[in-house]
Amino acid sequence: MKFSSAFVLAFAAYASANPLAQKRATTSDAATIGYATGTTGGGSASPVTVSTLAELKTAVSSNTAKVVLVSGTISGNEVVKVGSNTSILGKSGASLTGVGLRVNGVSNVIIRNLKISKVLAEAGDHIGIQASNRVWVDSVDLSSDKDHDKDYYDGLLDITHGCYAVSVTNSYLHDHYKASLVGHSDSNSSEDKGIQVTYALNKWENLNSRTPSFRFGHGHIYNN
Repeated sequence: MKFSSAFVLAFAAYASANPLAQKRATTSDAATIGYATGTTGGGSASPVTVSTLAELKTAVSSNTAKVVLVSGTISGNEVVKVGSNTSILGKSGASLTGVGLRVNGVSNVIIRNLKISKVLAEAGDHIGIQASNRVWVDSVDLSSDKDHDKDYYDGLLDITHGCYAVSVTNSYLHDHYKASLVGHSDSNSSEDKGIQVTYALNKWENLNSRTPSFRFGHGHIYNN
């Protein structure tokens, strides 16, 4: 059954999240909240700093353990494929503009302390998680604008194709039409019934729909 959980936000208003007040990530942090608990990403691998789109694409592509630090603003019009065993952390003020992250068919990924904005629909989602497991998204700022048609941008954070062990925490989703979709099609129940995703301690603001929207699977949604 498909439902929108906007009502959960009102129910948990007494414990509203303040994602922007969270402490800065350290490279060795592991997930401790929800379904993604235990996710380590690149773990103790030596950090590599990137400041261009080409450097980012190269740094995150393999499945070997790696910690990638994003510095400054990286701009473009595409989504970057992320390999398994990866931690992507933004340094202070780091952002991706027009550049999204695709986590597809992989495992053990952490994305933290990063601002992603204005990824065009022709490129893909701001963060798209597909057929993957053990994924922790934490302390990210995802947005576009509502000055264009609702299909000018796609999803801020979509979780589809049977993903499990996913947690989205301490994050800010705002100024967008279609925020976060769980399960991409009403006809895909056989694959998506195994979805597991936790949304905890997030802030949702000025969004038109999908806050989040579940088609299938199991969800923990609290203190948003």
